[in-house]
Amino acid sequence: MTLLLVRHGQSEGNARGIIQGQLDLPLTPLGREQAKRVAERLRSEGGSERIVASPLARAFETAEVIGEALGLPIATDERLMEYDFGQGAGLTFAELREQFPASGVGWERGQRPPIPGEEKLDVFDARVAAALTDLLAEDGLTIGVAHGGVIGSALNHALQGGGDAPRLRVRTENCAITELARDSSGRLVLRRHNDACHVAASL
Repeated sequence: MTLLLVRHGQSEGNARGIIQGQLDLPLTPLGREQAKRVAERLRSEGGSERIVASPLARAFETAEVIGEALGLPIATDERLMEYDFGQGAGLTFAELREQFPASGVGWERGQRPPIPGEEKLDVFDARVAAALTDLLAEDGLTIGVAHGGVIGSALNHALQGGGDAPRLRVRTENCAITELARDSSGRLVLRRHNDACHVAASL
């Protein structure tokens, strides 16, 4: 019952510095190379029983590269899709601030106004937590290929338990590995996060 969460390789949206959300953009050539590097790393660690990916292109393409290296098919799970930013998708953060200004110092304090059409954070966290529960219920080792926001939500669920503690702000590099598992008592344990040495050492 171990889950390796892999963030997708660099996407066209990452390269352009825009908010992607569920905007469906493919990998860049660098992103495909990053996917090859993480695939080699995962193969060197012994592989996996299954791969489950977000259906968004940047994650699915990364999963395909991993699947080819490990000889595994790719299943998709829409619950692993990135947070839906609604009308904010496709904008830079500067453009987002300009189009949706906060009163007072809301942006500076990390409290922004709602964006039309965006997913609510509690809904997002609930779907990620449900996916996490199901993936960790599988025997053996599962690779989940997803997005930075999804991995951040998963870590908040694992480490904060969905309580009222301040939300952890988590950074995850492209094609970094995060490992979650259950210990003998059933507790969710973080074994590693943002493990991207395979990318940094090869590019």
